[in-house]
Amino acid sequence: QRVADYSNRMADKIGLSPTEKRNLELAALLHDVGKIGISEYILGKPGKLTDQELFMVKKHPEIGQQILEGIDFLKPAIAAIRHHHERFDGKGYPDGLAGSNIPLPARIISTAETYDFLSSDLSYRKALSRQEVLDEMRNASGSQLDPEIVSTLLETVH
Repeated sequence: QRVADYSNRMADKIGLSPTEKRNLELAALLHDVGKIGISEYILGKPGKLTDQELFMVKKHPEIGQQILEGIDFLKPAIAAIRHHHERFDGKGYPDGLAGSNIPLPARIISTAETYDFLSSDLSYRKALSRQEVLDEMRNASGSQLDPEIVSTLLETVH
């Protein structure tokens, strides 16, 4: 829900159409649905994942696509779900897309998810301070994340 909220705020700032905003919201709400196909043991593991476990976790965008592709009204959201772990520098997964080749909704969700991850308490660590979150977001800008989307997010969550 938080990722969808941050995504909606950015969509308003960017000026997406109502239809684009609705599809983005659906994708943001469902972006990790593919984790249903990943073992609870792996998802809840407190320590470092093995290479095999990491390989399995990295399958969740494709599993999400497979789960949702038969649902007509979700078809416009599927590309964002599949590509929300692509990186702006092309080092992401599952397809190694870079820059503007990554669908805009996926770039928005990736930025929102990163912000949420950094600013939330997790089972293995407390949320980062506001300044640490801002520093990490700026550090990821241009490599992991689209710099324009990061700027938009930072303008909306100040």
